[in-house]
Amino acid sequence: MKIGIIGGGPAGMFAALEASKRFSDVTIFDNNGFLGRKLAATGAGRCNLTNINVTPNSYRSYEKFEFGNIVQNFDYFFFQKYLEELGLFTYHTDDGWVYPLSNSASNVAAFLEEILIKHDVLINKNIEVIDILHDDNLFNLVLSSGERLRFDRIILATGGKAYPQLNASDKILNSLIHFGHKLLPAFPALAPILTSKDETKMVNGVRCDAAIRILDHNELVGTVIGNIIFTDWGINGPGVMNLSHLYHKRKGNLRIEIDFIPVMPKNFLENSIKNEQKFLKLETPFLPLMNKKIIYQLANNCDLNPQKPYISSDFKKMMSKLYFTENVLGTRDFQFSQISTGAIKSLHINSETLESTIQPGLYFAGELLDVFGPCGGYNLHWAFISGIVAGRSIK
Repeated sequence: MKIGIIGGGPAGMFAALEASKRFSDVTIFDNNGFLGRKLAATGAGRCNLTNINVTPNSYRSYEKFEFGNIVQNFDYFFFQKYLEELGLFTYHTDDGWVYPLSNSASNVAAFLEEILIKHDVLINKNIEVIDILHDDNLFNLVLSSGERLRFDRIILATGGKAYPQLNASDKILNSLIHFGHKLLPAFPALAPILTSKDETKMVNGVRCDAAIRILDHNELVGTVIGNIIFTDWGINGPGVMNLSHLYHKRKGNLRIEIDFIPVMPKNFLENSIKNEQKFLKLETPFLPLMNKKIIYQLANNCDLNPQKPYISSDFKKMMSKLYFTENVLGTRDFQFSQISTGAIKSLHINSETLESTIQPGLYFAGELLDVFGPCGGYNLHWAFISGIVAGRSIK
């Protein structure tokens, strides 16, 4: 049986690896000069492989998340053991982000390509598959060169539109329409958020933790506590990116609140009032807790001077407005997003095997499924385990 795998990212590589354990004729196609090009850029070059906190509740979908059983059965402990059996050893940070001991994403990509070569997977690089046809119980892959190749089974693992500068593309998804599959719109996800700068003009370049909330009028539609970076066009960082998909899903009158109270010591207000006679200036009690730019911006928003003598009423006024509010103007585009939402609707996909329910022999893996998680290794984890499931499910 001939197995064709379209896409040489993490999902495609692991699908090829699993398929090669049972079938001798496995071919992988990728439009880059080496496999795992996007993988080699992940984790700021360190390769954030997975997260020890992966659960089905970690993930969401543009529509309805249908793949909880896969995440439950192929959790962090399964995947850590799987990687170690390959010879890829890891460590994790205190917050659960998992990296290879080499701290090198390019090393991981090169290692996995060699593993595939050792498993006799035929690797075709710098080749784009532009269409998938089906006749006589076989799949025909149409290459950009005009050549057509025939396979018994296909695994589609091309990823989405995020990182077009690394040749990422979802053009092949249009081939699925004539099979009867429905597509979801493609929008940037895990992307920086563009905002107004009414209350944050003075804090550009500051990085900090805060509670972030997205509100549609007065309705809370998403919240998270995480790390953010203030910029001249809006805000960046994992905490912000984890909420960015809500803009494209809602496209309403969205506001974003950046609240510092939830990350401050619980007894801060009480202790500050108790020790207020020790403070010379209004800024003094805040200095051990936050960047000076944030202190000055918060004071400015309250029409206060942080360097003037400490007055209890001024301190309480600042404490009552210890947050920034900006309008959400959009997100940055695909070249700045970690993933995209454009995917195949889950309606006609077997949620256990990832096989098409309307075209037997056609399987899916990775980002082109309607699944995305937060920053921190969750999306790579999904890519890897969905590739494993697709590769193992071929029959």
